[in-house]
Amino acid sequence: MYFHTLKFYILSDDDELEKLFALCEPPEDCGFKFLTLEDSGDLGALPPDSAVIADGIERLDDTLLAYGRNLIVIDYASKFEDADELVMFRADGIWALPDGSRSETMLITYFNILARRMKTEADHRKISICLNTAIDSIPDLAWFKDEVGSHLIVNESFCRAVEKSKQQIYKRGHYYIWDMPKEEYDQGEYVCLESEDVVMEARTTCLFDERVKTKSGMRLFKTYKSPLIDVDGRIFGTCGIAHDVTDIQNVSSEMDVLLESMPFAIIVQDARGMIISANKQFETYFGRSQNILGMNFHLWKDEYLAGRMINVGGREELRVDVHGEERVLVYGEEPLIDIFHEKMGGICIFRDVTIERHFERQTIESANTDFLTGLDNRRSLSSRYDELKQSELLTIMTFDLDNFKEVNDTYGHHIGDEALVLTAHTLRSSFPGDLVVRLGGDEFLVAECDGTPVSEIKQRVEHVLANLCRTFKGHEMFSGLSVSAGISAAAKANGFDIEALMRQSDSALYTAKNSGKNCVCLYGEELDSWDDL
Repeated sequence: MYFHTLKFYILSDDDELEKLFALCEPPEDCGFKFLTLEDSGDLGALPPDSAVIADGIERLDDTLLAYGRNLIVIDYASKFEDADELVMFRADGIWALPDGSRSETMLITYFNILARRMKTEADHRKISICLNTAIDSIPDLAWFKDEVGSHLIVNESFCRAVEKSKQQIYKRGHYYIWDMPKEEYDQGEYVCLESEDVVMEARTTCLFDERVKTKSGMRLFKTYKSPLIDVDGRIFGTCGIAHDVTDIQNVSSEMDVLLESMPFAIIVQDARGMIISANKQFETYFGRSQNILGMNFHLWKDEYLAGRMINVGGREELRVDVHGEERVLVYGEEPLIDIFHEKMGGICIFRDVTIERHFERQTIESANTDFLTGLDNRRSLSSRYDELKQSELLTIMTFDLDNFKEVNDTYGHHIGDEALVLTAHTLRSSFPGDLVVRLGGDEFLVAECDGTPVSEIKQRVEHVLANLCRTFKGHEMFSGLSVSAGISAAAKANGFDIEALMRQSDSALYTAKNSGKNCVCLYGEELDSWDDL
């Protein structure tokens, strides 16, 4: 997507927060810009993609509360209990910290969530701008309606055709927009409203000849209409593109104009199934070598597409190579009917859905995957709690890099990222089949549910730490790095509290760090309680 610079205005008496947040890795296609101010009066007008972070609830004066959106307040949890209702209402984010503790981990977590949300908002805004700019660039009429036929988005060509502004058209129906009484519509040979029902019932793109009465007289449109189908399969409206063919006298010329103006690969066949036309977009996907004019369409399809078509969600898809890049096409056929309602041929459309499929995969993966290491993230871990609780013996291992901040400060975050990726790769290869998670920063977690005795797991972890230490020493910039680990386990018979196990493992980790680092510690080891596990 487009690159965004996310701007953060920090109201604080020092620059400690700015230094902390500057350590965070920006989301993909994003950069960070920070400015620390002592007084909210110095803010001025906020640019797009910006947030104000107030270090302390006492900083929220009337000027600051007026911003209202992307206003973040950091303070101890007890401070918010008696906070003014206006503060709680106007603030877009409350970053509550444990009383008496300025937890850097919590602050970084809060900040990363804010950055991702701001990135998503920026993407949505620019996608909306792209959509409106694109449809306004189309010389044909283009529109989007809700399920009851109210117009929500139209382009400039549509406005010119009906001689109304977008504001006048918004949420209005057919009769008002085209200045036509319902009685006149019912008595005429109009099909605009009925075709919406056809499209929603068919749940696919349909082509219509539609007669419309305009202020300049009757016009004939070749109209493509498609249902808008949500991810749950519910139709929430329709969209359409209408090409005015009133002045086109030659049917062949009309078809050529339509074919070449469509962003799809299109083949037209006659009543015998012979291919009579293919647009330039077809050459883009299938190449000029596919000189198919005069061929039987079904023979060409069986020969060239055999084995390449797959059924996905009730639609046929195929993958083609376009200049070394794989493109995903959705295939569909529609009959061509003449004025006697007889089939005169067919139109076959190959629609490029590569970007749609990419965003579908990206949305699913980004929700559960750490973007840097490719490991599962904390969200993915939470979603697998029920699965983990089915284990007879569940062991949680927490890993944290020693001296990681020094590497970042000395060599830069890109070098620190390489160390994180190396650590992730080692953990994944060392614990095949187990759940390996990047919790955030330089902290990792492994969940083992195969029932391996804890004593064996400790030996395995010690081996992993030794391997990592040797690997780090082989790189000049990583030579000061090592890894500490903490382990906690519980048997199913005793019941599972995974959050408690994680806290115990984390506690053991810090015991390991306080014991000299580059070692592993079992939670409760001094209680001799591990012999039963």
